Amino acid sequence: MRPIVYSVCSLGLAALVLPATASAWSPFRAESPKVKRGNELMAEKQYEAALEAYDEAAEELPNARGIQLNRGLALLAQDLTEPSKEAFMAAADPSAPADTRADAYYDLGIAYAREGEALSLQDSHDEASAHFREAADAFKRALRLRPGDRNAAWNLEYVMKRIREEQEKQEEQEQEQEQEQEQEQEQQQEQEQEQQQEQEQEQEQEQEQEQQQEQEQQQEQEQEQEQEQEQEQEQGQEQGQEQGQEQGQEQERRAEERPMAPDDVQRFLDALEQNEENLPLQRARRRNAGRPPPEKDW
Repeated sequence: MRPIVYSVCSLGLAALVLPATASAWSPFRAESPKVKRGNELMAEKQYEAALEAYDEAAEELPNARGIQLNRGLALLAQDLTEPSKEAFMAAADPSAPADTRADAYYDLGIAYAREGEALSLQDSHDEASAHFREAADAFKRALRLRPGDRNAAWNLEYVMKRIREEQEKQEEQEQEQEQEQEQEQEQQQEQEQEQQQEQEQEQEQEQEQEQQQEQEQQQEQEQEQEQEQEQEQEQGQEQGQEQGQEQGQEQERRAEERPMAPDDVQRFLDALEQNEENLPLQRARRRNAGRPPPEKDW
């Protein structure tokens, strides 16, 4: 028989028609007490205790696929999605009745859809879309086994819509990532350009400093050379003056040592008589410097 579905909010997927409650399994038309106990615990939302009861029933009846279906529901109620999918796949074994297999695929679709919703909230839209595809495949299998199942058809339509939405979100995410990458590249290029400009400015400043230092050194050298030249000129002038003074002193000394010519002596005497004080003897001597001594006329 087809089990009754959970309420819409019981497993947190408001848009989906959620999995059925656990069904009783009665081999040889005799109800299993442990399965019955598990069903009662599921109704009380004591999912962990219900799973223990189903596990004990599965040990006693390992080939009972309906117990695996109930195990999957108890696991799914505890958000143990991966183990629940394994239980649903076990319940969908070809050896199971068609109704059990239809329920198993239906609940498997719910498990995949729940994972898809969780991944979508994490912005993993590509993975979410893949899980919704798995859910769609499971609902299609359920419809093949039970073509008139309106709940399976509704859920299939819902997950197909979610696939499109996740693809659009994935495209938007990729575009945003591309834009972010472009912005990062532009920022990186701007930073590289700024760094390059800073380096060029530093190089220019270094070159200017080097040129300035060279100019200062050159100016210092020129100043030193000018000072040396001035010193040499001063020394040359001093030496020339000293030599001129020495030569003048030597000439004066020689002039003093030479006797005056008779004409000079006569003029000197005449000057003395005429009180010509501006004609000293030294000037007369200087004029006579270099003249040969007078010849004796006596």
